[in-house]
Amino acid sequence: MDLGQPPDHVLTKLIPPFPGRNPRNPLSVLARGRYSCLMNPLEPSTADVVLQYIRPGTDLVVPIANGEPVSVLDAIEAAADSLQNVRVHQMHALHDRPTLHGAFGDRLRHVSYFLSHITRPCFAAGTIDLVPNNFSEVPDLIRLRSQDPLVISAASMPDRHGYFSLGTSADYVSSFIGRAPFFLEANPQMPRTFGRNQLHVSQVLGWCVRDAPLVEIVPALPDAVERRIAEFVAERISDGAVIQAGIGSIPNSVLALLHDRKNLGIHTELLSDGFVEL
Repeated sequence: MDLGQPPDHVLTKLIPPFPGRNPRNPLSVLARGRYSCLMNPLEPSTADVVLQYIRPGTDLVVPIANGEPVSVLDAIEAAADSLQNVRVHQMHALHDRPTLHGAFGDRLRHVSYFLSHITRPCFAAGTIDLVPNNFSEVPDLIRLRSQDPLVISAASMPDRHGYFSLGTSADYVSSFIGRAPFFLEANPQMPRTFGRNQLHVSQVLGWCVRDAPLVEIVPALPDAVERRIAEFVAERISDGAVIQAGIGSIPNSVLALLHDRKNLGIHTELLSDGFVEL
C-alpha cells in the first residue's frame, strides 16, 4: 500500500556526523577550541549564561522528561529573537512552551524523537519536526543530525568531589559525555544515580541552580473491566516467563497479580510502578 510522502515536518534525511572525539578524554571538546569556558565552572551562574555558547546553527540536545533544564530553556526562549537556525533535539518533552507551537519560526525549532502528550498536537499542527526511529537508534541519530551540538541538561547538585549526576535521565544524553560540551541545571531535588552518567565540574561549560520538585505521574486506578482483563492476562503467565509491560492501569494490574510467580524475567524499555512493586 502506498502511504505517500511523509509531511515536510517528518525529517528523514540524515546530516553527516560531527567529527569523532575521544570518549575517554572528557575535556577533549573544550581543548579543541570550539568552546571556551567564559565563566568559572566551579561556581554556579545564571541560566542565561548558556546564551554565550549558542551560535547560529547550534543543535541543543535535551534529555527526556525530568531531564529538561526548565530555567535554561526559558532563558533561551527569552532571547529567541537573537538566535539563528537553532534546533532543540529531544524525546518526550514534558513541559509545554512557545517553541513547540512554532512561536520563533526557524530561529528556534523543536525536533522530536518521540512524541509526548505535549508534543503530539504540535506535530499534528506542523509546528515541530519528527524523526521516526527505534529507541536504541536515538543516540546515533542525534549525533548524525547534530553538526554543532550543545547538551543542556538537568542534573543533581555536585557532590563533594565535584561530580554531577544526570539523575533520572541517563538516556541518550549520557552518550554525549566527552563528545559534546554540556551546560547543566543542577537541582537539589534531582536524585543522584550512578553509572556512565557522571560529569565533573571541570567538564562543563557552566551550570546554574534551580530548586524544584520533579514531575510525578500518579498511577491510574483500574476499573472493573480493566481488572478483569488483567486477570485473563495474568493467568497465562507461568513461572519462568519473560515479560514486557508498558504504562497504564492494565499493565500495572497484571503485574500486581504476579507476586506468587517465580523466576520471572523482565525485558522492557522502562520500569513502571508495577515492576517496582513486583
